[in-house]
Amino acid sequence: MQIQLTAAPDPALIAAAVRRGLRRPVLLARCAGWAGLLTAAFLLLTTGDLNPVLLAAGALLAVGVPLILLNSNARRQMRAGHVTTYEISDGGVASADEESRHSYAWPAIRSVDELPGQLLFGMADARFLPVPTTGLTTAQVDQILSLASDRGLHVHRRV
Repeated sequence: MQIQLTAAPDPALIAAAVRRGLRRPVLLARCAGWAGLLTAAFLLLTTGDLNPVLLAAGALLAVGVPLILLNSNARRQMRAGHVTTYEISDGGVASADEESRHSYAWPAIRSVDELPGQLLFGMADARFLPVPTTGLTTAQVDQILSLASDRGLHVHRRV
């Protein structure tokens, strides 16, 4: 099997892919931030003293870090925004534009998420490769997801 498609970057799809691809680090930062804010509130209630360092650190972790993570990654993806050719085959997934070519063998990929308008191939270290499905038929998307499932990957189909 070999499926090849060419697509221009779409800001809405990139934003959705970044939100989905970074959900774990963002959740960790938000949880740590809320824990800091709750600790600051608990200390204020029990001792009457407000710890401004704990309050600022909690707010930064709960709000600032997720915004920085999401915005910087989305901007970086858009900045590199060239028309890209994607190739999905029995060997893995590859993407190529006028500046570079990247290919990933199936063992390097941990999961595949089906999002509206794209497939998100997740790898280790919170890296991901969004592949738009514009121009692919439903049968081709199902074929890709079945191939990934046969390779033992976690496949999250859109319901």
